[in-house]
Amino acid sequence: MRNLRALDARYHLDLFNGSAQQPSPPAVTTAASQTATQPANSKPAEIAGEKNATSNPAATAAPSQKQAAHAKSPTAMKPTPARRSHIFDPPVDPLRGAFVRSWRITGQTLCADLSKSGLPVGEWKQSALGAGNFECSYEIQKGGNDDPNAASFFIIVRGSPTGELDNIRIKVIMPDNADGRAIGETFVDAVVLLLTETRWLDFETALDAIGKLQDVTLEAFGAKLSFFREFRNDRSFNLQLGLQRKAPEQIRTAIVFDKARWTLPSPPPAK
Repeated sequence: MRNLRALDARYHLDLFNGSAQQPSPPAVTTAASQTATQPANSKPAEIAGEKNATSNPAATAAPSQKQAAHAKSPTAMKPTPARRSHIFDPPVDPLRGAFVRSWRITGQTLCADLSKSGLPVGEWKQSALGAGNFECSYEIQKGGNDDPNAASFFIIVRGSPTGELDNIRIKVIMPDNADGRAIGETFVDAVVLLLTETRWLDFETALDAIGKLQDVTLEAFGAKLSFFREFRNDRSFNLQLGLQRKAPEQIRTAIVFDKARWTLPSPPPAK
């Protein structure tokens, strides 16, 4: 009951004010009923009242004036309307939320699946950037560093120590030769695997543009996929896949469902 009253006070639901809003009967009707129910043997009281009225006429004039004014008041005769509930009111902007996407796979599982598909990214381990960053990555280059026709493929998956993913990035250089075409096939296979593992299948509409090496950007429910060409090298491309929540509604919902904010750390194992 205390929780219901707290919700009622916060959202103005008026769950407990229904009985308090019942209109009271007019005073004139009550006074008339009291006069009608008086016994017939009240003559001594009436005589005493008449004597008091004769000695003090102002005392009898005041109640009669109040009763007349109360009988003439239109508001006293009409029942007070009940307060309207706020259940069906439009949502309040500071409380508004939105549907947001989240990663449906952990960093450990994604790195293992990438390794099984032929991309030996290694295990999910601590990054050189700091203790709070974990990653797995893989890089291959066909051709020398000074070779302008060298092809290369690089992928990195970043996230938290618990396995929560942050972003995925792929960078490829695909010259118009056999090595470039081989790297291109590896790149497309990796993109298809990522979209399948994350279950963001609506982003598969970008595969046609990626196959044609055209810039494309897709955003939906706080997730973003972007594929673009580098301006310094027209055969170098980047693909980025991650969560990008910009709208206040998306940020608010993400905070509510952030496990790091409402879960307690596990106790240390017993020795």
